[in-house]
Amino acid sequence: MIRLILIEDQQILLDSLADSLSLSDEIEIVAKSTYAGEVVDLCEFYKPDLVLMDICNDEGQSGIVEAKRIKERFPQIKVILMTGMPDMSFVTAAKEAGADSFVYKNVGREQLLKSIQSTMHDYHTFPEEESSSAVELDLTEREMDILRLVCKGLSRKEISEALFLSENTVRNNINRILAKTGYSSIAQLAIFAVSKGYIVPEQI
Repeated sequence: MIRLILIEDQQILLDSLADSLSLSDEIEIVAKSTYAGEVVDLCEFYKPDLVLMDICNDEGQSGIVEAKRIKERFPQIKVILMTGMPDMSFVTAAKEAGADSFVYKNVGREQLLKSIQSTMHDYHTFPEEESSSAVELDLTEREMDILRLVCKGLSRKEISEALFLSENTVRNNINRILAKTGYSSIAQLAIFAVSKGYIVPEQI
């Protein structure tokens, strides 16, 4: 039985992931938390075999920083970091922090279970650069206009007013943008687009 601690700052995702993993006869969720800053204390108390932890957490908590702390104090504990941001710099930083494996949040349950199992058998699983490179923003000009305004911090209503569109049309365009890029959150995509230079804030 793999004793696992789960760290995810969004409560609904934390609960959903815990419920999904608990269906496996090989996994016992011994603790879960939305606060990455307490993971070392949780490791001290629960003595897990593995920690599955989100990289980007609320209150400025970094899963990469916490992974390094875990490996320094408990080198025997396996650490898998996960993120929804397809940025290879995260993979490099995770390796440098001593993480054992790395997964993206869009993986299926079976693939995640395989990653957990292989990590427990001392195999390190990290995305290859060619399969996790920056998302190509193959968007229409209208979709790019909407994304630029999202990056500027405008609400859906404000975007509809600025572009003379109905809120329903804006919502449909955002749904298409997410479907094309594979993101579940337009805010996350906006952060990625700015960080990679697809959208330059000074030019918004």
